Amino acid sequence: MTKIYPVIMSGGAGTRLWPVSRKKSPKQYHAMVAENTMFAETLLRMRDSGDNDVAAPIIICANGHEALVQAQADQLDIDLTAIILEPMGRNTAAVGAIAAEFVHCLDPDALILLLPADHHIEQPAKFWHAIEKGTSIAASGYLMTLGIEPTGPDTGFGYIHRGEKITDDVYKIQGFKEKPDEATAASYLKTGEYSWNAGIFLFDVKRLMKDYEEHAADIFEDSVKALNHAKKDGICHLLSEPHFAACRSEPIDIAIMEKTSFAAVVDPVRAGWNDIGSWAAIRDFAVSRSDETSASVGDVHMIDSDNCYVRSDGPFVATIGVKDIIVVAMDDAVLITHKDSTQDVKKIVNVLKDKERSNLL
Repeated sequence: MTKIYPVIMSGGAGTRLWPVSRKKSPKQYHAMVAENTMFAETLLRMRDSGDNDVAAPIIICANGHEALVQAQADQLDIDLTAIILEPMGRNTAAVGAIAAEFVHCLDPDALILLLPADHHIEQPAKFWHAIEKGTSIAASGYLMTLGIEPTGPDTGFGYIHRGEKITDDVYKIQGFKEKPDEATAASYLKTGEYSWNAGIFLFDVKRLMKDYEEHAADIFEDSVKALNHAKKDGICHLLSEPHFAACRSEPIDIAIMEKTSFAAVVDPVRAGWNDIGSWAAIRDFAVSRSDETSASVGDVHMIDSDNCYVRSDGPFVATIGVKDIIVVAMDDAVLITHKDSTQDVKKIVNVLKDKERSNLL
């Protein structure tokens, strides 16, 4: 059985989930929709992998977050292979290149499972069942991704267009589509040939390195230089700042997946997947599991409040006679937004940067 090395991408800033998500402690290190943090959920999902041969995870995260990563892994008694620290963000193509080089040095015949740290998957067994469907195809030299079955014409996700069938629930990829408008998304769903792009990948390490050489050699070269010149402290590897700074910033979907001749998708995946990317997504998730039209977390009381989500990590919060709002209260900041405006929360973060309010970032 080919060994799978999980590489967990935990470098996101989570600006749309301010004020809970901050630079020192982004959203993935918080409990947003479950008892455990999203990062801890991801670690548990890698541990509870059934009969698959899965290595201890490799974490790629922001420099300064290594203590958070190690503490949450220790709390779950989960070993880590390595913690690779980014001095700055350079998007997922650089992360994929570093993963390829690092895993190739450990096991040149391995598969890489590249996945975000900030997803919620309610049915881990079905997640691994989908991975198992793609394992033999990935081992034969395809770059696999997972296609999530859409529940509606969502404009917040990219879409994957299925092509020729390879085997049961595995298809070549005909094309990737960036986040569409609602009418375009609806037209995709009418065809029955599209799924959501979750950004979860399963790669044969040698195939991935060949595609980097062909399509993104500069990203691979700069990333490997940053890794080769990294400062090592135990299992932590701090990438070389000057080398990593020189690396071109691009998503792996664009740099590799849209250009390779070996892209394939496991589709459909029905594992209760949720991209917890905004307060609206959290509101929808919480309300769907409630008998009420509103949901709350913390010291909150709502009266005649319809279609709302209120969370307090500090003071008591009361709402009366309001609807369609989201309130998030911390000790030092409070967010109040209409449920349809949560994609704009990052604008507040930009204002705070402009005003040099670093204490709130």
